[in-house]
Amino acid sequence: MLLSSLASTIAAVIISTPLLVKSLGTTCTAPLGAGTAAAADPFWMQSIKHQGIAAFNPNPSTYQVFRNVMDFGAKGDGVTDDTAAINAAITAGNRCGGGSCPSSTTTPAVVFFPRGTYLVSHSIVAYYYTQLIGDAKSPPTLLAAASFTDIAVIDVDPYTPGGGGAQWYTNQNNFFRSVRNFGN
Repeated sequence: MLLSSLASTIAAVIISTPLLVKSLGTTCTAPLGAGTAAAADPFWMQSIKHQGIAAFNPNPSTYQVFRNVMDFGAKGDGVTDDTAAINAAITAGNRCGGGSCPSSTTTPAVVFFPRGTYLVSHSIVAYYYTQLIGDAKSPPTLLAAASFTDIAVIDVDPYTPGGGGAQWYTNQNNFFRSVRNFGN
């Protein structure tokens, strides 16, 4: 009983004591405000300056980490087949895929999808160390075409026809991939 009472007292003190969050020399003493973005403004990832580099890439100053699928020809109109444009955004820059390497962390990619509906007729192949990120404010949709017959809209280990059991990647090697902010 005494132990239970002591635990309750400690919990009450901890909960009622304001906590300061400290990190890297900064202190947060109040909740953040609502911000300044208007409801119609694009998701921040679409409009910030993209200056990150792949530090261990053989050509870090020229390798493109951030890729907007629209820059590769995707329309996002729900009518145009965007498969080739999306896969081009993923594969650009001599990336690790297609069975050419078991894994690599020297060629990362952040592939951004602005709002829209992206029609695909074949699988989108998510290469190793790839993040597929949709607009969080207005999540895009990946729409399989009526003629779609592949195994998955997003495929991380495609079947290798005539490959005699060959794999694109080591089966246990499925790290460094992410898909987020997509609607239905």
